[in-house]
Amino acid sequence: MPPRVRVEAERAEATKAWSFRNAYAGIIGLGERIENLSLSDAQGVEIAARKLAAGEYEAARAATKISYELKLDPPRGTNDTAHASWLTVTRGVLMPGDLLPLPSARARLSLTLPAQWKVATVETRNGGGQYEIEDAESSIFFVGADLRQTQTRVSGMELTFATAGEWAFADEAVVRLVRDIVERHARINGSLPRNALILLAPFPQTADASRWSAETRGGTVFFLSGRSPSKAAGLARLSVPLAHEILHLWIPNALALSGDYAWFYEGFTVYQSIRVSVELGYLTFQDYLDSLARAYDNYLAQREQDKHSLIEASARRWGGSSGLIYHKGMLVAALYDLTVRQQSRGKRGLDDVYRSLFRQQRTGFEKREGNATVIATLNRVAGGGDFSKRYIESASPLDLAAALGAFGLKLERNRASTRINVADSISRPQRDLLRQMGYN
Repeated sequence: MPPRVRVEAERAEATKAWSFRNAYAGIIGLGERIENLSLSDAQGVEIAARKLAAGEYEAARAATKISYELKLDPPRGTNDTAHASWLTVTRGVLMPGDLLPLPSARARLSLTLPAQWKVATVETRNGGGQYEIEDAESSIFFVGADLRQTQTRVSGMELTFATAGEWAFADEAVVRLVRDIVERHARINGSLPRNALILLAPFPQTADASRWSAETRGGTVFFLSGRSPSKAAGLARLSVPLAHEILHLWIPNALALSGDYAWFYEGFTVYQSIRVSVELGYLTFQDYLDSLARAYDNYLAQREQDKHSLIEASARRWGGSSGLIYHKGMLVAALYDLTVRQQSRGKRGLDDVYRSLFRQQRTGFEKREGNATVIATLNRVAGGGDFSKRYIESASPLDLAAALGAFGLKLERNRASTRINVADSISRPQRDLLRQMGYN
């Protein structure tokens, strides 16, 4: 029997058109999970419904009530598992954004679960036991029989860590990692305007220890990972992607910016997360250099890697440019950080860009266009616009070997891979710069 849920819902206003999300984050066919759909009016009189397409239905006359079942088998690929609802016999994730009829901004939700199952969510319950959801699109409910939760307060914020399954490390070790990351991000960006929930669970599929998939919605980070047999290696593997996803609680989720500027909130965030992990001691300086080398290999492997600027690549993210956003975006962030630190003698860096963005564009401010606002901030911190014009606004090739040479680093490339090391001879200013990055 495939895992499934039954949904019974009612709208305040009657309508003939009923639709459900069919695609999200590159996943197609979500609407095909719906079965046994029926509609009725406010008095409970059944109304005939006609399926127009996947996730699209038309009622013979206006209806207010709907009931249906959803097949929630986990996606086949691990990359998709954090982005849509699924269930197994032991646990699962429910995302109202792909479960409820559209549009579904506000909702009042009741859950009926198997005995002994628990719920982890940032949503609040009213006196009747229902969850009051302000924005269904950003809502996540993690449910399961083996769910464990820890509440803590970090930098003035209420933080809940929830996990399930067995890991090589104790829950307390991950809580310390999460606290370290949140404290570091809050020191630069300020406190979050809402409570936060960090969910860590194993993949429902068989997965290699190095695999992970994550989704950050509203105040919730949902993180799935393969399981490592080693405590130290497992925590080290988690540190960078966790730092990346937790930073999404701030950017883009807590910024009043519009448009698709994923080159920054994804690509630059990858780099920032590596820097944070080095600073916190979970990665070494050589790990930092190796991350740049892997990103360069992945950048070179992209088809038409220099056909689109980072801004253009962001606009067509789900059309094949996702890799460019992450890999070239990460490398451009590294070059920006190193350039600004070098020119300012360590007085400024990428941290100042994040700090400035949150000072001027936190949630609640008037929304501004993301690309223009971020580029203006980058230019202000850098003291000019040459860098952004060359690396972000233009589709110019990235000659990483030449660029890194100015910072005392050398790039060696063979047929298989790239290697980055500190140059044999470096100047004192270059040594001072690299020490800021963790070199000893």
